[in-house]
Formats: sequence, structure tokens, C-alpha cells
Amino acid sequence: MNVLLVGSLFVVFLSVVNGFSEKLSGESILYGISFLTENYAKDNLTACNKELDVLYRAVEERHVWALKVLDASGQPEPGFLYGNNLWLGSRTHCLDIPNQRPLEINHQKVASAPPTEFDYPPFELKFVKAFLNHNNTLQYHTQMPFDFTIQVGVCVPRSCSNRDLFHLFKDYVQGRYLNIQQLYNLNLKVERVKTLEENALFMLSSPKFISLMVIFGIMLILTILGTTYDMKRHYRNKKYLLSFQQNIGQMKEKTVSEVELVKSSQESLNTEESKIWEILSCFSLYTNVKTLLTVKLSPNSIKSIHGIRFFGMLWVCTIHSIFFQADYVSNVPYAYRISEEFGSQIMSNSTYSVDTFLFISGFLLAYLYYKSNKTEDVPVNYSKKIHEFVMMCLHRVVRLTPAYAIVIMISDVLYTYLRRTSSLESSEQPDVMCAKYWWRNLLYINNLYPRNEMCLSWSWYLSLDTQAFAITACLIIVSSFAFKIATMIVFFLILSSIIATSYKSYSIGYIPTMDEQLIHLDDIYDLPWNRIGPYLVGAITGYLLVRKLKFQLQLGKYQKAVLWTLFPLLNLWILFALYTRQLSVEFSAVYMGISRTLWGVGMAWFLIACCTGNADTINKFLSFRGWVPLSRLTFCAYLLNPLVANAMYMGAEAPMYASKSGFAVNVLGVTFSTFFWAFLVSIFFESPFIILMKILMKGKVRKSKSAENSNVPDKP
Repeated sequence: MNVLLVGSLFVVFLSVVNGFSEKLSGESILYGISFLTENYAKDNLTACNKELDVLYRAVEERHVWALKVLDASGQPEPGFLYGNNLWLGSRTHCLDIPNQRPLEINHQKVASAPPTEFDYPPFELKFVKAFLNHNNTLQYHTQMPFDFTIQVGVCVPRSCSNRDLFHLFKDYVQGRYLNIQQLYNLNLKVERVKTLEENALFMLSSPKFISLMVIFGIMLILTILGTTYDMKRHYRNKKYLLSFQQNIGQMKEKTVSEVELVKSSQESLNTEESKIWEILSCFSLYTNVKTLLTVKLSPNSIKSIHGIRFFGMLWVCTIHSIFFQADYVSNVPYAYRISEEFGSQIMSNSTYSVDTFLFISGFLLAYLYYKSNKTEDVPVNYSKKIHEFVMMCLHRVVRLTPAYAIVIMISDVLYTYLRRTSSLESSEQPDVMCAKYWWRNLLYINNLYPRNEMCLSWSWYLSLDTQAFAITACLIIVSSFAFKIATMIVFFLILSSIIATSYKSYSIGYIPTMDEQLIHLDDIYDLPWNRIGPYLVGAITGYLLVRKLKFQLQLGKYQKAVLWTLFPLLNLWILFALYTRQLSVEFSAVYMGISRTLWGVGMAWFLIACCTGNADTINKFLSFRGWVPLSRLTFCAYLLNPLVANAMYMGAEAPMYASKSGFAVNVLGVTFSTFFWAFLVSIFFESPFIILMKILMKGKVRKSKSAENSNVPDKP
């Protein structure tokens, strides 16, 4: 009788233990794959399987280290049906489990379990990520890159290879051990497994990292030499100035400026600096920072442009900070709910911030050309016009490329590090795409290729802007000797852009919902023939302001009121017309065709009003001198903003939760960080090459002038 009782109790105990094991293996993925090792042949176990078996038994016996390993590993998270595919666990916790150094706290006042011999694992640990594809239709889907990819982080023995774990995960999901598979009829397929690096030491053997460090080293040496020379030159100039002031006494009225005194003193003492030192001074930190921070502008400059450019960049930074967060958010559908609100349309339709910059670029190109070139009734020198066009394009390429190239290299290296160390995964792949397709970026043609092949997806704008620059510059030069022909071509291009965009939108049945905007970037968003409208409108505005209006526009109160009502309403209609996104294909086609060009038209009135005294208050605000240095940083800020955002998000190593307050905090943090890094990139990689280009251009101008003078015949 006693034997039967003991046997019955033992059977009950085994059933309870087995029931517990089955329950835990359905909830904890790591416990489940460890449990599978029990079924493997004992004489054919790998080192990984043996240590997982040790982990399994340690969990059964409630050893502290094993429980910590389970606790650090990912498992199905709440909100799966609401889009949460991030079951990441804690990489930091996993790597800290073997750490025997006590926390710097008062352990006498902290409630904790007494130490045991099982507090630390008997083998080394590492953190790995498994990527599981699923086909569940109950889950909210938003057409984001990782819609059907579950990311699982697990803490495993270091002896486990990716191959070992791939097969264990495969057996686990095919056996449908996971409870969530049964509950939601979830089919899972293992895509890949990767091991996360613990530190950055692996980068020391990376050729791309070494190359970047060499470039940084060269720039640092040039900066030190240039700054040292520049400071000595300023000190020398100051000495010359003081000596002249002592010689000429305290003059009430100066006939020459202090700069001229210094210049004349230098010339008289034959202290003309060599070309090498002149070039080296381009890298002076003192001069570059001083130039960047100066708020003095030339009398002919459009001061309000700086305010428009800065606030336009804030708009860009805001949407980039939110958009690039999508890969790391556990509740993407709620972010879409926020975007549906009426007030959120400014963010939902923030792509028009890009059209603002296209308009500004076209305006400045035309403004500067027509301001500096007067019409002359002389025979057309076509070779001179071609040379002028080539020099304009060359000036632009030299202006943009150094900073652009270094950001490409930084992105490649940074993503190489982040993708091998971060628990979070980015859909951006500069470490892969930039290595293959960097030349497309530097040729400014990457927007003509698919998005999934782009190195820095946001750099499409630079290619588009450069292409629009080349087309518009050519037309502006042509307008100097064949104005009517150039005008007809401009309006033909605008009309063609509207028709092409409308036709493409209609042919693919495009409705600009939030998800469709993302997946149709290749079809509508990036291509120059769909986006050149606001650039050409900007060029037309520059021509009208300089040549036709001559910065004068007298309007009565009634006329001014009508214009200030009509054009702002036009821009507001463009921003809010898509509210609810319940639109017909026909309306969407018309809207997509005309909206970007009309946005430029609205901006044209805004800028003309500021420049002609019809918007005094707004003009004063946008002309505030404090915007000037920030405006100069917008190019580098645009290049760096998505990179900074992704680096900050991936560095957090934990998924984020979409909320209005969370978006606000992230936007502020990313924007401030962006302008800080933009400042450094600008003074080290942008400003030096701009100054260098000016020096070289001056040299060419001097040579051309001397050549012209040598060809002039002597007077009789």
C-alpha cells in the first residue's frame, strides 16, 4: 500500500514537472530550445548543445544564474496583434551576468538573496538575435520594412555558433512549441541568426575604419598647421596695425581702413605669403569658426532667406526624427493614429519642406545670376557661355562633395559598428549599399535607381537638387541671349512635370496614404521630372524680383489683403487637403501633379512680399541675425540628421513606444545633436574647401585677365 502511494505521488510529481516544462517552453524561447537538447542523442551533442543542456537543468533546479539568463532573453511581448515584433530581451543584462564586481550600493540596506555557489554561470555567455518571418494577418500591418519579421534576442553560451542556433530555432518553431503559435495560428520561419559583438575592437581590423581614421588624422594635422599659421598671421597683422597707428598718430578721420593699412604694410615689406601657406590657411579653425558664426551679410543679400532656410530645416529634422524611428517602435499603428489627427497634417505632409528648399535653391540661382549679370546687346560668345555653365556646375560640385563624401564614409563605418552591436535593426544599410553604390552618390544620380539600392536613402535630394541646378542653370544662361526660347522651355518643363506626375499617380492607382507614400518613393517621390516644378518656380521668382520688379512692389491695402489671403490659403490647402486620406484615385492624381508646383507659387509670394516691403513684421523676424549661422549649417544638418537619429535610437538597445511626448523629446534631442555635429563637420570638411575653391577661382580669374590683357593690341 505504501509502495503504491509513493508511486502515485511520484507520478503526480512527474506530471507536474512535465506540465511546468511544457508551459515554460511555450513561453520562453530560450528554455524551449534548451529543452530540445534533451531529445538529442547524448553521444552526438555539440559543445553548444551540452551547455544548453546544463542551462536547462540549472533552470529546473532554480539556479540563480540560469534564471538570470532566461530573464535576459526575449520572449513574446504584449501587443503582438498591434504590431509588436520586437522581442529583444536585454543584451546589457546578458553580458553583465558573469560580472562579479558588486554594484556600488549599500548592500546592508538592500533586500537581496544570500549568495550561493550558483550565482554565476559555469561558461561564458553571448547575446544573439534570431529573425523569424511570420504570415499572421490578425496583426496590424502598415507596410513598414519589418512588418513580417519577429526579432528575438536570446542570451546563450558562447560556444553556440549561429549555425547551431539556426537549427535549434528551426526545430523549435517547426515543432510549434511556442504558445503564441497555437493561439494565433502563427507560422514561423527562421530567416537568420546573428551574434552581437560585445565591444568595438573588431572595428580596428576594418579597412573602412582605418581609412576614415587616416582621413581624420590628415584633416587634424592640416587644421593644426593652418590654425597655427593663421594665428601667427593675425598676430603679425596686429603688430603692423599698431605700428602704423603709432606713426600716423590719433587721426580723427581715416582715409584708409585698418585692413588697407595692414595690406599696404605687408606689400611694402614684401611679406607676400606663399601659395602653399595660403591654401593651408583654409583649414584654420580660427577663421572657419569666425566665418561661420559671423552675422554680417553683404548689402545685396536676401536676409529673410536665412530664416526660411533654418525653419525649413527644423521642419525636415522633425519629420526625419519621427520617420526614422519607425524601425524601433513597438506600436507603429499608434503612430499612424497620431498622424491621422488634423493638427498632425503638418507632419504627415512634411514632404513639402523639401519643396521649400527646392524653391529656395532655384530662387538663389536665378537671383545671383541676374544680379551679377546685366543684359548686353553684343554678339553671343557661345564658348564663353558653355564655360560659364561648366564653372557653375563645377563650383557646386566642389562646394557639396567634400562634406558629402565624408558623411558617406562616416555612415558606412558607423552602421558597420551599430549593425553588429545593437539589439535593434535598421532598414537603412549604408554599410552594405555605400560599399557598392557610393559612386552613384558622388555622381549625383542615385535618385535614378531603386530605393533599396540607395546609399543614404535621404541623399536622393542632393542628386535631385543638383540635376535641377544643371537644367535651370543652362536655361538661365540661355535666357541671357534667347529669353523667349528659355521661357518656353521653362513652362514646358513645368507643364510636363505636372502631367507626368499625374499620369504616373493615376496609372498605379496611387492614393497618398501614409504607407503608400513610403512604398511608392521610387515611382513618384525621388525622380527629377516629378519634382522640378518648385525649383523652376523659384528661378522665375528670382528673375521677377531682380529684373521686373527691381525689388519694388507698391500695393494698396485691398490688394495686399487679397494676396495675403489667397497664397497662404493655397499652401494651407496643400497641407490639409489629404486629411483622412479617403480620396479618389482621380483627385489624388490631380493633387500630386499640381501640389508641389503650387507650393512653390505660394512660397514665391511669401518671399517677394518680404523683399518688397509688403511683410515688414515677418521679414524682420526671418531676417534676425541669429538665424544666419544656423542657416549656414543646414546643408551638413540635412546630411547628418537621419544618421544622428538612427545612431541615437540604435544606441538605446531597447524598443521605443510611440507617443506624442516621446516624439517631442526625440525630436528635440535629435535636432540639437544634429546641429552640434553639423557644426563640426562644417568647420572641418565644408568651410575649408569652400575657401579653397574661392582661392583657386581667384587664381583662374587672374590668369584669364592677364591673358586677355596680353592679347589687347597696343594703342597707336
